[in-house]
Amino acid sequence: MLQDPTGFPGFHSMPAPEGPGIDGLGDWGPRVRLSQDEGGGYRPQVAVGADGAVHTLFYERTEIGDLIRHRVGREGQFSAPAAVGFEDQRNWGPDLVVRDDGSVVCVFDHAQEDFSSRGWLTLFENGTWSTPEALTVEDPKAEIGSGHVAHGVGEMLYYVWIGKQMDPTQHFQARGRVYDGQSWGSVVPLSAGKQDAWHTNVERRPDGSALVGFDVGKGGGETTLYVGEARDGRFSEPVDMTTSAPPGERPHFAFGPDGQDHVTWFHKEQGKPIHVYVRSGLNMEWGESTELSAGYGGFHFDPEIAVNADGVRVVVWGWDAGSDAELVYSTDKGQGWSTPKKVDDLDWGKPGLASLVAGPDGRFHVVWNQGVRGENHVYYRVLTP
Repeated sequence: MLQDPTGFPGFHSMPAPEGPGIDGLGDWGPRVRLSQDEGGGYRPQVAVGADGAVHTLFYERTEIGDLIRHRVGREGQFSAPAAVGFEDQRNWGPDLVVRDDGSVVCVFDHAQEDFSSRGWLTLFENGTWSTPEALTVEDPKAEIGSGHVAHGVGEMLYYVWIGKQMDPTQHFQARGRVYDGQSWGSVVPLSAGKQDAWHTNVERRPDGSALVGFDVGKGGGETTLYVGEARDGRFSEPVDMTTSAPPGERPHFAFGPDGQDHVTWFHKEQGKPIHVYVRSGLNMEWGESTELSAGYGGFHFDPEIAVNADGVRVVVWGWDAGSDAELVYSTDKGQGWSTPKKVDDLDWGKPGLASLVAGPDGRFHVVWNQGVRGENHVYYRVLTP
């Protein structure tokens, strides 16, 4: 009854914490708007193939449903939007990876009017999207969300999501499945299910293993962050990151050429997102946490991280100081994190979820949605470090 299909966070209506603003515009390339006037765009994702092709996904809101669109770009020129998934109901939360052979794997959630939903997978090969394949069971009482995918060695895929029965006494549980190249394995529970799990994620290391993350706790409040590994078709026991770092939610991962893992997340206090953190380590031995938002006013939320082949790290996140709200970023070229600057200066609406990736040429590609409740658009820019 309380779910908001627009995905516009309630904290944007709260007074923003006072403090210094984030000024100055960074060195990103020209802005490209990927969404159309009618329907707008939400929850974009970006991935870059070995050939440099930029694949983007987002969904637009239409009278017949929330429909996923795919656009392929080179040097800022994008193809016309192509349909992905189903052409009715709510096609939500698309995630994608580009495999070594150039094929694209997309997973998404397909929800009905009553929010009952299933996870699905579709492949983009030879310029065509395949018929969607169900990844979760057909159950009119099941609700799923936050589906993400990573590709392992060869044809292996790792899929993670949250699911529950549509019953107020039930809790969302983080779950995973593995495709071994021939068939999908059984569902593996990743969280205990005693509290709600949120914001699952899985991202591939260069060696084909992956990191898996999610947070557990009360929706809208402070949550506990968990991170585990996926390797050789198995999920490890997730580790409570808050035993040695601040709590938080929505983990994202990146992997450096030196073998280091990097994770970023944000932390709410009394429902207000204030802190954005980044942490690095080797083989699940994590170092100290760095707060990129320290010393600045406003809300700080939804960070995403990428590392290029030269070891340059970039984190982007949403910043909302009330009268000023933009996607911002910080860069670490080996001498520490730079002073945050704006990715763009749209002067309209609030920034939403961003997706960031480093391409084979070392450039960073970002997509994000920005707007007001019920009206958002998707934008793309590229950074040459």
